[in-house]
Amino acid sequence: MWPTLLLLALLKPTLSLDTSQCTAPLGMESGAIPDDDITASSSFDSGNVGPQFGRLRGESHGGAWCPKYQITTEPKEWLEVDLHGVHVITAVETQGRFGNGQGQEFAEAYLLEYWRPRLGKWVRFRNIKGEEVLQGNTNTYLEAKRELDPPVWASRVRFLPYSYHRRTVCMRVEIYGCYWKDGIVSYSMPQGDKRGAGWEFFDATYDGHWDGQLQRGLGQLTDGKVGPENFKMGYYDYERGQGWVGWRNDTRGGQPVEIKFEFDQVREFTAVHVFCNNQFTREVQIFSEAKIMFSVGGRYFHGDPITYSYMEDRIFEHSRNITIKLHHRIGRFVKMQLFFAARWIMISELSFESDIAHGNFSQEEPTASESNLQSDVFVDKTIRPQSELPVSTAKQEDETYMAVLIGALMAVIILLAVAIFLIVSRHRQSKNFASPLAAKSALPGTTGHQHQHL
Repeated sequence: MWPTLLLLALLKPTLSLDTSQCTAPLGMESGAIPDDDITASSSFDSGNVGPQFGRLRGESHGGAWCPKYQITTEPKEWLEVDLHGVHVITAVETQGRFGNGQGQEFAEAYLLEYWRPRLGKWVRFRNIKGEEVLQGNTNTYLEAKRELDPPVWASRVRFLPYSYHRRTVCMRVEIYGCYWKDGIVSYSMPQGDKRGAGWEFFDATYDGHWDGQLQRGLGQLTDGKVGPENFKMGYYDYERGQGWVGWRNDTRGGQPVEIKFEFDQVREFTAVHVFCNNQFTREVQIFSEAKIMFSVGGRYFHGDPITYSYMEDRIFEHSRNITIKLHHRIGRFVKMQLFFAARWIMISELSFESDIAHGNFSQEEPTASESNLQSDVFVDKTIRPQSELPVSTAKQEDETYMAVLIGALMAVIILLAVAIFLIVSRHRQSKNFASPLAAKSALPGTTGHQHQHL
């Protein structure tokens, strides 16, 4: 029993984001967000109902932000909150204008847009069903809180009031979430592939640019959710395949899957965790090899890559977390290449362990002796001297897992052998003690001895 529990513990994913712990108000109601960080497209009266009065449960002056123009189904007015650093936004809350009982305006619905560095555009929030319009308020005083699924990564957030018929609206708002400590600004990679009819293993929530390659965005690989054991099941009944991003070997021309990560600052990396599917009976396996490279500037990746080889597992089909040690490598960009072991590679979640690096770091310059592998070529096919070969320094999690499992099984076997030995020994002792022949042979000797004594 306990070896099975140990196995499940080893397969448990390591997540970068726990949204259940990321629910704190970010400062509209409390005033932690200063007035200068709250702006708007317009105001009916900036001194009375300007953007600085759009704070949840605030009753100062006019008691809300009210845009100058009436609202329709084509929203053009917005209230913007600047959070400066990138935050994970998990919920928002709105109110109308109570105005000490004199207000009559509220937003029955609204849209959200967000922005962060590297996106280069405002992105409109869509929930997991693809819906943009969020339900607002039904009166001027009750709050209405809406969870965001999926969560968004943003340094600036806009509320755009929306109405099914032309009307005047006013809003008070709050934003919930937490600071994004992991530091990933974006990742870029090829979009996932289709499998059969209707199964799209795409990064469906990716918010960057979709142009063959996914660029400068974030999505499913960092959302804190792992896919189900059966990759054909989704997070939700209406979203088939949701949760896994998958690539097919025969669409890659023999090349590995390459994912490039950009971070907010130069960082010192200790490990990366990749949650993978291993349903080998359905042609899905964990990558056979991973190569990881680092760069300060993002263009040239000098130095030997960290090379990690995974021992093929065709016994257990459980999805699992693969941990690769990164040995305090330095960079602001990380490039990961995953090589196929079967027809499909499927990944659900990916996270890094890192800290901000201290020191002066300059961008790399091209060198004449730079190897093909370090100049953004997928596969290095040149024959190099032994001293130049990539060094495999990563601790292989699969060997540790097998060693622990074998040790556990050996302990069970030894315990069983000891138990059998004790049972047999006790059985022999009890048999000798109760033998009638032993009792008969002892009686004559005893009688004779007593007779001679007399």
